Amino acid sequence: MSEPRVDWAAAVDRAQAIVAGCADPKPEELIHGGAAIVAGAGRFVDPHTVAVGDRLLSGESIVVATGARLPRLPVEGIELADGHVEMLEARELPRRLVVIGGGVIGMEFAFMMARVGVEVSVVELLDHVLGRVDHDVRSEVAAMAERLGITLHLSTRVERLTRQGGAIEVEAAGPDGPLQLEADRVLLAAGMVPAVDDLDLEAAGVTYDRHGIPTDATLRTNVAHIYAIGDVRAGAYQLSPVATQQGMMAAGNALRGGQAAFDDRVVPYLVGLTPPVAGVGLTDDQARDQGLEFEVHRQDYKDVCPVGNVVGEPEGFVKVLAEAGSGRILGAHAVGAGSPELIQGMAFAMTGGLTLAQAAGTLSVFPGLSQALQHALMPKAIHDPPYVPPPQGS
Repeated sequence: MSEPRVDWAAAVDRAQAIVAGCADPKPEELIHGGAAIVAGAGRFVDPHTVAVGDRLLSGESIVVATGARLPRLPVEGIELADGHVEMLEARELPRRLVVIGGGVIGMEFAFMMARVGVEVSVVELLDHVLGRVDHDVRSEVAAMAERLGITLHLSTRVERLTRQGGAIEVEAAGPDGPLQLEADRVLLAAGMVPAVDDLDLEAAGVTYDRHGIPTDATLRTNVAHIYAIGDVRAGAYQLSPVATQQGMMAAGNALRGGQAAFDDRVVPYLVGLTPPVAGVGLTDDQARDQGLEFEVHRQDYKDVCPVGNVVGEPEGFVKVLAEAGSGRILGAHAVGAGSPELIQGMAFAMTGGLTLAQAAGTLSVFPGLSQALQHALMPKAIHDPPYVPPPQGS
């Protein structure tokens, strides 16, 4: 029997076709609904006027939704690196890939490429991957990466990229001194920054900095009739559902004078690894920073979840944070098969104000991956001796 082979070109073509069909609403639907579309780069002329080329557009209210862009790293030769869009469009696999950045995009590409046989190295400035993710989850991800053969260079700074024949040489500095890596392609995944540079926000009097445009909960900037949504907003969750909901809220507030406010306490997220990572609400470190007293309930898949074994994916765990005394659910985090669906359930519970005891009293499907969550919610799932999360920053 021959070894299985990945038809990467076919996979890329399929992915592009799916993406092309996901535009919603489509431009023709917007036009049919009465919207006028003006293509081009916009910039403010004054608080009520935006210029697009030679055309001036005026409005009583304006929504800034320019998203985010790749950072301009002060690294010699950084133009040799590709962004994630270019990588997704490439129809040939590299033999060796260096990923600059161990955040969400960087680790998603690292896992994907390693699983199809690419030799992957990740260079991360911090001492851990997935910076803002729960510490137990990122530790598990680091262990899984090692098992996949991904080399993690943590606390390491990229200093120079040079072309050496058909390869790219990456020079970096790490805890043990200078480091040299060779790659066929380099992915720049060192986060995304708000796209504010070319908007001439000063002309509108809008306050901003490198973190983006600050707003209040109703998404208004310091100029009351100008709103900012999505990735361009300071402190934004760079997630499409967040931008979509904020866009609808800002439009409603602008057109109807409403006061709808965005609640960022329950924002579920997904890191598209295999197995996937998902979470919602506070992490241990964030709860400590807020001075909250809390308990942690954790359950490993392998101990309670026969379905995980049946489908051949026994790796993973789910953990739930609850406020001591009140039982208020503060957050939930999981890594493993089905984790996005488990976390979506916890997001519903948090939005509905369920306590830990009330959530635990909800029956789970049997057999199903939700059994792991059911056990995590129950008092008997607390480790004996009690599970104590590591100190902040570990």
